[in-house]
Formats: sequence, structure tokens, C-alpha cells
Amino acid sequence: MSVQVAINGYGTIGKRVADAVSAQDDMEVIGVTKFRPTIEAEIAIECGYSLFAGAPEKKAAFDAAGISVDGTIHDLLANTDIVVDCAPERFGAANKKMYEKAGVKAIFQGGEKHERTGISFNSFANYAQALGQQFVRVVSCNTTGLCRTLHPLQEKFGIGN
Repeated sequence: MSVQVAINGYGTIGKRVADAVSAQDDMEVIGVTKFRPTIEAEIAIECGYSLFAGAPEKKAAFDAAGISVDGTIHDLLANTDIVVDCAPERFGAANKKMYEKAGVKAIFQGGEKHERTGISFNSFANYAQALGQQFVRVVSCNTTGLCRTLHPLQEKFGIGN
């Protein structure tokens, strides 16, 4: 049985996440969202991803543009195990409330503030602490690089303890 993954926000980050999830044997992208009927929405369909409107009120714009969607974000959340939130950072607070209401776990991208989830994840430094959390923020690539440098120093020399 594979983990059913929803991607909320099929833009620059969302496209990469969807492709990465699709490459896993134990995960399946069950859908991606867009707020506007852009070329990225058409690319999602061409890639074989089910497309959902990012909000119920946005569905009409897709219909008017002739781009078929399989429902709205609420339909997608009803059938997912976890959502990877790739929406622009200003949407995180509202999205978190929506995910809580739907009862799904979520991973937020590094553009969100640490306070949004209370844990900023880096597999090298705090995997065990993040395991089982409902909401986790994945740190940026710059922070990942720092963690990969500083964590071994902390382990070996006790720096930061």
C-alpha cells in the first residue's frame, strides 16, 4: 500500500515535489492544486497528475478556460494521507487550519515560519523529533547545508549543547 500524497500548489516547488514523490515506490501523487488556469495546470495534466482547483471559488475559472479539474482542494484532502504544502508563504496559516479540519498531516515548505508548525525538519539533525508529528516545516536548502555542517560538529565536540 502506498502513501497517498496531495501537492497543494503546483508551481516551481510543487512541480519538483510531485516529480520526487512520483519517483518513490511507496508513494503516489493523488492530485495537485492550482489557483489559476495557467500553463502549469496544463503541464500537471500532461504529466498525468489529477488537477484540483486550489479553492472552491476558483473552479469556475478553470471551467471558463476549458481546463478540466477533478474537484477542489477539499475533495483532494478527503482522499489523502498527507499534503505537501507548496503554496506561497502567505497561505500557510489558512492552509494549516484547512488541513486540521480535514484531519490530514502536512509538510510545509521552508518559506513558512518555524512557528507555523513548531518543528523545522532536517533529516540529518532531527528525524526522530519530527517522526509522527501532524505538521512539519522542511527547512530551506541553505539551512539544510548548515545543518549538515553543524550537526556533526555538535555530535563530535558538543558545540551548541
